[in-house]
Amino acid sequence: MKKTILKVLIIGVILSSCSNNETKTTIKTTSTSETYKIEKISQDYMEAWEEHNVLKISSFFAEEVQWYDLPSDRTIKGKSIVAKAITDAFMGYVPDMYWVKSGDTFISGNTITYEWTYDGTFNGSWGDILIKNKFFSIKGLSTTAINKEGKIISQKDYYDLYGFQKQLGIIE
Repeated sequence: MKKTILKVLIIGVILSSCSNNETKTTIKTTSTSETYKIEKISQDYMEAWEEHNVLKISSFFAEEVQWYDLPSDRTIKGKSIVAKAITDAFMGYVPDMYWVKSGDTFISGNTITYEWTYDGTFNGSWGDILIKNKFFSIKGLSTTAINKEGKIISQKDYYDLYGFQKQLGIIE
C-alpha cells in the first residue's frame, strides 16, 4: 500500500512539472554576477533587433563569431559575414519584423538559451516566388554563447521553417 501511494505521489509530481502553463522559467547554473551580465547582454542584443539597427546588432558579435541556422543546416563564421547574413535573413524582407523572448530562459556558464517568437509581414522573393504582404508568426529557440569581453561568439537558431513556409503560402 505504501509503495502504491508513493508511486501515485511521484507520478503526480512528474505530471505537474510537465504541465503547459504560461509562466516563464529561468534556470541559472552560474554565479549571480555572471548571470546578470549574460542576461543584460542578451536583453541589449534583443533591443538592437527591436530597433532594426544593423550596426548595433553587429556590435554584439566577436570577430570569431559563428552562426548556425538549423533549417538551412549551415554555419557561417566571422563578424562581418555573420552580421550581414543574420540581419538579411531576419530583416531583409520583413521590415516590420518583431523578435521577442516568449518563454523559458536557461543560463549555464557563458551560454543563454531562450525561447522566442518572430513575426512580421513578408514582402519579397522566396526563391522564384514573389510574396506580398504575408503576415507570419513562428516560434523558435536560440542558444547564444558570450565570451569574457561580453561579445557573442556563437549563436544557434532553431525554428519552425515548415510553419513559416506554410504561412507564406509556399507549401500547403
